[in-house]
Formats: sequence, C-alpha cells, structure tokens
Amino acid sequence: MLYFDRPAACWLLLLLPGLLFLIHVGIQRKALFLRSFGDPTLLKQTASRFPALQQGWLLTTLMLLPFLGTILALADPRLLYGRQHLRTGTLDVIMVFDISESMAAEDYGMQSRLAQAQQVADHFLSQLQGNRVGFVTFAGTSFRQAELTDDLSTLAFILQHWIKVDAIQVGGSDITQAIETALALFPNDAAREQVMLLFSDGGTGEGNFHAVLRHARQRGIRIITLGLGRPKPSKIPQYDEQHTFTGYMQVQGRPILTQIHAAPLQQIAAATEGIYLHLNRGDEAHHLLTQQTVVGQALERDEIKLFQLFLGIGLLAFGVQRLLTRL
Repeated sequence: MLYFDRPAACWLLLLLPGLLFLIHVGIQRKALFLRSFGDPTLLKQTASRFPALQQGWLLTTLMLLPFLGTILALADPRLLYGRQHLRTGTLDVIMVFDISESMAAEDYGMQSRLAQAQQVADHFLSQLQGNRVGFVTFAGTSFRQAELTDDLSTLAFILQHWIKVDAIQVGGSDITQAIETALALFPNDAAREQVMLLFSDGGTGEGNFHAVLRHARQRGIRIITLGLGRPKPSKIPQYDEQHTFTGYMQVQGRPILTQIHAAPLQQIAAATEGIYLHLNRGDEAHHLLTQQTVVGQALERDEIKLFQLFLGIGLLAFGVQRLLTRL
C-alpha cells in the first residue's frame, strides 16, 4: 500500500494549473516571436532534425513532470510491505497469572495449566522486544511479581523460575484484586498503548468487580483474557520435592475436581473491549499481538521510501526536455 507521510505537501499540486497556464502563455509568445522572422510552417520544418519530437503536448508534459515529481517527493511517499509487527517503545503489557491450586491440573498432556500459560507468555515476550512488560500473580490475593521493564531476558527468568502454583499460599482466585494490582502498575499517561493479558481458569468476581472493569475501560486499558483448562473436570496431581507423583489433591478422601469457568473471563474481556481466547493447544494465541483490536496503534509494517524515485523521474524529464530543445 502506498501512502504519503507528509500529505499536506500535496496541496502544492493546486499550483500546477497555474504553471500550465504560464507554459501555454510562453508557447504563444514564442509563436508570435517566430512569426516576426518568417513563415511559421517553414521554420518548423527547419528548426529540428526530429520534428516529431517537438510536439507541444510532449514538451509541455516534460516541463510539468519535474514540478510534479518534486511535489510528490516533498509529500514523502512510502510503500508498505510484509506483515504487521509491533513498533518498539509503543506498548506496555502487564501479564497476570493465576497461580491458584487448580492451575496445577494437567489438561495439556503432561503439562499443567500454569505451564501452558508460561509457554504462551514466553512466546509473547519474544514478540515484545523493545516494549515494556510487567508481571502480576494471584490466588486468594495478588502480588506484584515484576514492575514494568524492557529487560525481557530477566522477565523470562522470572517467568520460568519464580512463578509457581500456590506460591502465594492463600487459597482462592480473586480476579478483582488481581486486576486492581495490575492497573496500578500502568502509568497514568497515555503515551503508550496499554494491554493486560490475564491467564486463568476462571475465578470469583467479587467486591467492586464491575467498578474495577469500568475503571480499566475509562483508562483505555484492554484486558485480554486467556482461558486455561477443559470443560471436563480434571484432578489436581501432587508431586514431592523430587517431582515424583504422590497422588491427587483430596478433600475428605475424595479427589478435588476442577474445570474452566469461562464466564467471568468472557465478562472481563467484553467490559474492557478486549478479547477472550480459550487456549486448547496454545498456538491459537501466537498471532494475538499482531491484531489491532489487541494492541491498537502499536502495529507497523516495513516500508520503503520512494521520494528518490519521484525526484529521479522529475530530473529525467527535465534532462529529456532540455535535450529535445537542442535537437
């Protein structure tokens, strides 16, 4: 797609009709001047070795092209190509991770819900180079795991080694408090696009849930909710310090069953103009950060500047016009 980075320069095109009028007046005056020397028909036959190249329309076009090329070059034409990608320094992202006990359920082969979330988040980090990211974890309460930073290699380490199931050791999944904590990490200025990525299998929207969502929307912060787990109930495995399976989590001798509760996640996304995405395999989210509905104006495509081409056309036309006047 071709566009002009400085389209205001195109207003100069309004001068071309006036220039065309001046050229016409110049041609008429030249014709009157030649008549003072003799028969114009005879002069035309002897004035050039290539009379076919002395057509008025051709010379007029060659005189106009240098001006047209210069104006279009001043408008800075650019050609977009390739896929859209994130611009550096334009996006702040807070990733919010549910680390309640239910996130240990292994709904992805031998991989837990949290491990699946970490895998997807690690892919997002590779796409967010040059932008700022922060982490929040939550269960029954929430915790600032990492402030906004562009040091994504450190965040990758934190993601793999510090974010673990039940690290907070407070039962439950208080999504309302998690969102409040994440909102507090965003700066109040709107210099960058601001997006929250919430990884969870569902939770409770208690307290001032709706007020928090209204606050997020008023600040223009989109919340993208990524649902983890299966609709079918799953058991929660337990492992010892050597990562040896020891059984399933139980209450009164019965295994605890857990399944995804998508309703609150869908509600959060709808209330903040975000998106809800259920992660079945994980690769569904790989292109999430290349969608304008997610990252707003933080996207760009590679481009080629074409002003040299238009200048070159103008210079070529000028050279040809000068050459023809001497033939």
